[in-house]
Amino acid sequence: MTPDATASMPRVFLGLGANVGNREANLRLALRWLAAQCEIVAVSSLYRSAAVVVDGASPGPDYMNAACEIATTLSPEALLHFVKRIEHDIGRRPAARWAPRPIDVDILLYGDTVIDTRTPELALTIPHPLIAERNFVLAPLVELASDIDHPTLHRTIGELAEDIDYDGLEHLRGPEWATASDGGAIDSDDSDDSDDSDDGL
Repeated sequence: MTPDATASMPRVFLGLGANVGNREANLRLALRWLAAQCEIVAVSSLYRSAAVVVDGASPGPDYMNAACEIATTLSPEALLHFVKRIEHDIGRRPAARWAPRPIDVDILLYGDTVIDTRTPELALTIPHPLIAERNFVLAPLVELASDIDHPTLHRTIGELAEDIDYDGLEHLRGPEWATASDGGAIDSDDSDDSDDSDDGL
């Protein structure tokens, strides 16, 4: 895409997460496959967070989380279908809400677009309804979009980020994680968390 074409597009932000298999490699693989139809404009630092689970359920494996900004000519609906195909190809299958997953790609913001569609064929809510409630969403997103106005809350992402509790969220490394080499493996287990690099938040 040319700079002029990119400048005329809405700013689109995605949240990335994984807590099964080689989590970091799966996030990088998702970025590579996103680049087939989108320009990756920027990538956030990498974070680790505790899995959200249903009340009373056993804790799941920790997540690795990040965010990215993309430029795309895909409509919100087409982008949703595209990221769902990426999730499937990396190994995600239908499961209970908040079940462990090898990859999770969420559309967080699509310019100032507001969509809330729930049909058997399509379930799409933009902005993502939990942006302001999840530290593992806001921490990476604010790195890329601090000045962006949330189209329904009418506050900037930076302002929302000032109101969130960051307990339990760990900063692992800067945006360079996205370009590390890992061979693209999607099914090997991570070493245990004690071996993960941890720069602190």
